[in-house]
Amino acid sequence: MIRVLFMIAIAGFVLSVGSLAAAVAIGGPEAVARGGWIVAGKDWGDRWDWDWDNDIGHRRGESRWSGDFGPQATRTLVWSGADKLDVDLAADIRYVQADGPPTVTVTGPRKAIDEVIVRGDSLRYDHHDAQWRPRLTVVLRAPNVSRFDISGENTLAIESYRQKTLRLDVSGLAEVTAVGETEDVDIDMSGKGDVDLGALKARGANVDISGASKATIAPTDWAKLDISGAGDVRLLTNPPRLETDVSGAGKVRQGGPSASPSPSASPSPSPSPKAPKP
Repeated sequence: MIRVLFMIAIAGFVLSVGSLAAAVAIGGPEAVARGGWIVAGKDWGDRWDWDWDNDIGHRRGESRWSGDFGPQATRTLVWSGADKLDVDLAADIRYVQADGPPTVTVTGPRKAIDEVIVRGDSLRYDHHDAQWRPRLTVVLRAPNVSRFDISGENTLAIESYRQKTLRLDVSGLAEVTAVGETEDVDIDMSGKGDVDLGALKARGANVDISGASKATIAPTDWAKLDISGAGDVRLLTNPPRLETDVSGAGKVRQGGPSASPSPSASPSPSPSPKAPKP
């Protein structure tokens, strides 16, 4: 039995070597001419890109992002999205609620911003190669964006917000701040992000945290808080309706920077009555 298994293994190895040799003989010269062979790599969206060769139109050992990124420049794009913003590149983002034609202004090295595109509700690079790209500055001016999907180490500052709802999907180490007014806030966080809505007036807030993320909110009427892991929710107000579900090392704090009310001092024991003199 062992001899049969050994012979099968040897036959499989020989067949694999033969197949690889045939592939090299057929496609090798063309792959070398196009810049070499790449088995796998990750693209800008952190997805695996299974390509056999480096077809990016550059000399071997060189990428479009090697060396100098070029001078700083600013480029304005037409925003084609509706009520959602999904950022698929490294950036510091500002959303300013404003009337008029929606626009996206991107600032950064010329070589990088020339490849930024708007596709639906997503802001991303046009090419999918796995090379490192510099951090950009993005300003979106639009009248009705109310849903934001922020990930990685990106930062988002929301200004002059005046809409019925605000929806935040935050993952990784992303940070979000907001100033303005809304009725209801819906926050979904994973990772170790930080959301500060202390300057956003809201009637109610629904917060769902997994991981070690932190959220600061100021709802006046109600709050529903679901924390799994080491998450932390700080309430700057005392809403009359408060529902919490905490598992793990998570915390819900109210009224200020203190994590929890300090324990009250134990009352001093009253002096025992004096015994009557004999």
